[in-house]
Amino acid sequence: MDARLLQLADSAFPAGSFAHSSGFEALRQLGLLRGEDALVLRLEELVWHAASSALPFLNDAYSSDPLLADEAADVFLSSHVANRASRAQGQAFLMASEATFALEGLRTTLPYAHVAVAMGFTLQRAGFSRDDARHLHLFGACRSALSAAVRLGVTGPLRAQRLLLALHPVMEAALHETSTMRAVDATSTAPMNDLTQAVHDRLYSRLFQS
Repeated sequence: MDARLLQLADSAFPAGSFAHSSGFEALRQLGLLRGEDALVLRLEELVWHAASSALPFLNDAYSSDPLLADEAADVFLSSHVANRASRAQGQAFLMASEATFALEGLRTTLPYAHVAVAMGFTLQRAGFSRDDARHLHLFGACRSALSAAVRLGVTGPLRAQRLLLALHPVMEAALHETSTMRAVDATSTAPMNDLTQAVHDRLYSRLFQS
């Protein structure tokens, strides 16, 4: 195992993901995230959604043309909330990675810096394997959503760790199923999450940016 992955997966790595709830705040306020059963369902949906809608762009950014992957991701993310969140997290990840790995030109290469593209591009340049980059992205999406659920009062911090552990087999299955997907294959598999996240800006009160 590349020990540097532990640093990137650490919540202290300043990539900005904890400012976003991945749509869970809107789900909560709209009454679609009541109790653990609903949380588990939404987390499993999130795993497959992130794997099928984000990892294809990471795959292309790592293995082919990151510029085209970034442009394709910007077209794919038609929801202004999801698009804005992806760009904000991607730009934060690039900034932190430039400082950490002493890599130059990361932020000037990608016009939008969508987070999946930013991670694929950066980790390829830093010498990580594609599998590690994919696993890091998917784990980060799940961990951040669970952190949001804790702060929203849906579950407690100790129970959240048990739920995260239970998600690992789901993540492995999703990683396997999407290993060969390219940007042209990207698809959304969680329409409820997409629809609710799109109204995030109109919520009465907000803890998160998305």
